[in-house]
Amino acid sequence: MKTSSSRAEASVDAPHGPASRSASLPGLFLLGVSALAVSLIAGSAGAAPASCDRACLQGLAQRYLTAMVSHDPSRASLARGARYTENGVELTLPDGLWRTAGSVGTYRLFVTDPTAGSVGFFVKAQENGAPVLVATRLKVVDHRITEIESIVARLGTTIGGGPSSQPRVDQLGDQPRPQFLATLPPGQRRTRSQLMAIVNSYYTGIENNTGDLPPPFADDCLRLENGTQTTTRPVRPGGEPGPANYSCKKAFGLGYYREDTRIRSRRVLAVDVERGLVYAAVGMDHDATVRSYQLKDGRTVTVRNTAPWTWAAHEIFQVNGAGEISQVEAVLLSVPYGMRPGWSTGVHFPSPQAIRDRFKEY
Repeated sequence: MKTSSSRAEASVDAPHGPASRSASLPGLFLLGVSALAVSLIAGSAGAAPASCDRACLQGLAQRYLTAMVSHDPSRASLARGARYTENGVELTLPDGLWRTAGSVGTYRLFVTDPTAGSVGFFVKAQENGAPVLVATRLKVVDHRITEIESIVARLGTTIGGGPSSQPRVDQLGDQPRPQFLATLPPGQRRTRSQLMAIVNSYYTGIENNTGDLPPPFADDCLRLENGTQTTTRPVRPGGEPGPANYSCKKAFGLGYYREDTRIRSRRVLAVDVERGLVYAAVGMDHDATVRSYQLKDGRTVTVRNTAPWTWAAHEIFQVNGAGEISQVEAVLLSVPYGMRPGWSTGVHFPSPQAIRDRFKEY
């Protein structure tokens, strides 16, 4: 899809690195280039001038939020023809959340990427008095915002308002977790391509998961979805443990999430090497053909959702100094099954299942 930026997009279909399961599948090498090439393309194509550093990008994001709650696009540093989508639908500003947002809280998690001229952020906001979580990716060229991609989760009693039985309890607080804010020592930092490959291994690990090749998880891995903890939760009295009650490593290793049949439209949108952060977007399809499956410990999981459905998600990952996924945070919502993201911006990682299904990812 054509975007408002006149510069080339950093969009590549390629297998990546030893941390990715997809590289082992037949035919995938025919799709792309090496991880080094992905890194070079991501660092050069569409990049904003180097003068827009971390502080510059974060300042533009803060100004954007101020303009949004003021319902006044002229207060944001928008380029002529800047394009805005909200939950995959293109809108003209001010519309959607730009008309209804009342305030933005102190919780603000940023992933700044001066190399690619991008900044992604999660914030807690109020919309007509109701809580919302907002994930937004901005593309910056010549100190002007050319692309705005937002996922807005209007929060109900369940995560994302979709076909999920997880009760929602806001556990974000007022500040991001310290792992997201800490600067890694130079000797413990991964390259851009390594960080992207680690995140891609997470998505490949979920897709049709059998527990055979889990991603590299840290022991302290914690995942929050729409502000609610979805790993290492206490088991309810008299209840049976489920995926949310195990660690990231254990849940993947047991083989949960097999009903996540296609994890596609995988795009890396911003990378912060200094903090080990990756901002990514994905569509998580559930085709409703998996009705039950057996875990590694012999238990049977019965899938309750009877119709096909999709999560649209923006996620922020923190990779620690050992190259392990330590923290995961997602803003997601239920969208029509198979809905595409409305953007091709970013570094692409192919879904093995989408390739088999001949599914058009963008």
